[in-house]
Amino acid sequence: MRNILLILLVYSISSFAQVDSFPYFSNHTNDITNIIFSPDDKYILTSSWDETIVIHRNDSTCDTVQVLRDFKGAVNTMAFSRDGYKLIAGGQDGILNMYTFSDSFFILANIDAQLLLNNAQIEKLIYGPGMRIIFSAGSDGRFIIYDLVKEKPMILKGNRPICAAAVAIDRMSYFIANDGSPLIQQFDIFGKLLNTFEGHSNDITDLLVTVDRKYLISSSKDKTIKIWDIANAKVAHTFTDHTWSVTDIDMDPFGLYLVSGSLDGTVHLYDLKARTTLNSYALTGFKVNAVALSPSNTTIAAAAQPTGVKNPAGFFTIPTGLKPRKVVLPKIMDLEPLIAKEQAKEQAKEQAKKDKQAKKESKEKPKSTKETNTKPDKQANKESVLEISEQVKITIKDNE
Repeated sequence: MRNILLILLVYSISSFAQVDSFPYFSNHTNDITNIIFSPDDKYILTSSWDETIVIHRNDSTCDTVQVLRDFKGAVNTMAFSRDGYKLIAGGQDGILNMYTFSDSFFILANIDAQLLLNNAQIEKLIYGPGMRIIFSAGSDGRFIIYDLVKEKPMILKGNRPICAAAVAIDRMSYFIANDGSPLIQQFDIFGKLLNTFEGHSNDITDLLVTVDRKYLISSSKDKTIKIWDIANAKVAHTFTDHTWSVTDIDMDPFGLYLVSGSLDGTVHLYDLKARTTLNSYALTGFKVNAVALSPSNTTIAAAAQPTGVKNPAGFFTIPTGLKPRKVVLPKIMDLEPLIAKEQAKEQAKEQAKKDKQAKKESKEKPKSTKETNTKPDKQANKESVLEISEQVKITIKDNE
């Protein structure tokens, strides 16, 4: 009997690591809304209802490096460019803030642009894989595709607030979910509806697309995570490990591993290829608002709020036990030459338009008086005579 109890105890410890095993870092005065790693794996960023973004070192201390206070209202969403050089963030104030992010300077993040795209609360931001397109989903129901080079938006209009969105790596498909609906819709780049994914029974909380574009992954308030076959819009697998709303999911760049967090205070790590649960972590006494998997696959950052407590809020760092992945970033994308080229192109088009108009006006311009009046105008020289009396005669020419 004692051996059986010992085996059960060992199994319990291995399958559900407890909250006491992981360091917790309190860094906000209100709930954390989003947590991400920088692409180089050096920093952890958290955004919050307290109107700030806090940047931490990704090491054993998780020291605060910088606090961004450029927002009014909750900061809902953040996203990095693949090269790690640009950071975008937005939230309740509807303003998209763009930062240059570089650890070669004393200050990591420097704000260099502010965009007003949605005219409403920003719910989700996505930085396109090509690093010149950004996507903004708003509470106004509009999904905006913004070209940073051409500085022009393309808009997919909707009638309900967007609660989750994802973009395929080739940017040929957009996946959108709306508040109050368990449905997910797939659109092409022109806004044409391609598919509707039906299977959840409550609101969608997050969406991801695998790098091979074969599968869509969704989390929901219905406590489940679903893997969808995009080709036929059918459910390929459902994870049912959570007992309360699944608040957030994240995936490694190669689509091998998935991490999830829930209001039930648990975090799960999945093998997507085998579609099995690798590890589960119980953060007892906490609700998990957001999760992120480090680029090296070694750490899960789980933003968690103590149950029934408003202040403070923070996050756990949890080792995954996975084999570390070497982090290699693409070359920094410098958009300035592309922007200059595009501006020169637009100026040339504008000048060509002006030249064409001037040429047209020149053809339509009437000939000079010297050329047109070579013949006398009989009407112009016609005399009007008024007989005033026998003594007075006034002559008035029409052209005088």
